[in-house]
Amino acid sequence: MIKKRTILKSIVKWLDRDEIIVISGPRRVGKTTILHLLKDELLNRGIDSNNIYILNLEDLDILKELTKSPKEIFKFVTNEEKKNYFLIDEIQYLEEPTNFLKYLYDIHRDKIKLIVTGSYLFQVKGQFKDSLVGRKIEFNLTPLTFEEFIFFKDERLLQYFLKEELPEIVKANFLNFLKEYLIYGGMPEIVLTKDFEIKRTLLKEYVNTYLKKDIRYISGGNDILRYNDLLAIISNQISGLLNLEELCNTLGMTRRKVEKYLGDFILSSLIHVLPPYYTNIRTQISKMKKIFLFDTGVRNQVIHNYNSPDIRMDSGALFENLILNELINSVGRENIFYYRTQTGSEIDFIIRKSKIIPIEIKYKRLTAPSGTKALSYFIEKNNVEKGYLVNLTLNQMLNQKKIQVIDYLNFFHFLKQLGK
Repeated sequence: MIKKRTILKSIVKWLDRDEIIVISGPRRVGKTTILHLLKDELLNRGIDSNNIYILNLEDLDILKELTKSPKEIFKFVTNEEKKNYFLIDEIQYLEEPTNFLKYLYDIHRDKIKLIVTGSYLFQVKGQFKDSLVGRKIEFNLTPLTFEEFIFFKDERLLQYFLKEELPEIVKANFLNFLKEYLIYGGMPEIVLTKDFEIKRTLLKEYVNTYLKKDIRYISGGNDILRYNDLLAIISNQISGLLNLEELCNTLGMTRRKVEKYLGDFILSSLIHVLPPYYTNIRTQISKMKKIFLFDTGVRNQVIHNYNSPDIRMDSGALFENLILNELINSVGRENIFYYRTQTGSEIDFIIRKSKIIPIEIKYKRLTAPSGTKALSYFIEKNNVEKGYLVNLTLNQMLNQKKIQVIDYLNFFHFLKQLGK
């Protein structure tokens, strides 16, 4: 049985419109599965199966045909009387995907609807250009959120996901799943695999095959070892500050090259970088950024560590990485920052959207509030309505309701409301 992703609800709203639907994301996060679910949705809407085509451009015969000319797509059409729906997988394999899509949209959007998937690599190669502005709607597919993870693992637990008060046995189940997520991440195939040894083998295969294939594509075959070295260093430094000078010295590379390689990783969404929160945008651009990976399981494979978070020194960093992925899905990466004072006090995340929301993360079973000094300082200095201290167990209001100590489940509920 194919598991549905939350993002599907947003995508189907665009099926009746002319815009090209573009679904992008890292490899193996479920883009192909989304296409098959969209085909099912079209069939449920009464679209004849003879008017729906799934074309995978990893099939060299299909790629060869479509590379000749966008017009070649009509050779696949068997029923010209009604609108045809083309669901094209791995669009980045075309030499000029922008021109291909632009031509078909401008000339034939009354005859065909285009839904395409592509790796973020077409962003790195600059294959998607501004000429598609106004012609496409883009959806970014990420590894599973924690709610999706629970749905994939045990649908019965979802009935408890939105409840504030839970039986202890249910809390324990959620916490065990949280630990599994921190260790093995949110890649759908990995999540659905029950055997932990097979999970590790699949993650190893992912890193050795897909990730290194992407790096080879990004680099054009040059400096592959340097890209791999950079990825390893980043993986060991998640939630830490990105020190360019230190990276240059460690890798023995020029600043220009390191910045290029980092830029490629950022564009391909293998890594996320957070700028510091400042009211002065020039100061913000000039300061060091915090760095994270797109998936905790992939990160653990890169550093070869599958130990339980309870016995690791980096459990806090893993938990912070997971929370960042939740924030990205909720409010968008462009609205997330971190805060650090000159004395070194730090707040893990600052959301800047309709209002400012500071968030501190602790992978701890708190029985009493602790570590709220930086939050209190930031709230007072910036006249902020409320801040959050996210932990594993405790829920409590502090400082005249200025700081809410909140467990991770209730925080996820808060983010779900915030993202609406």
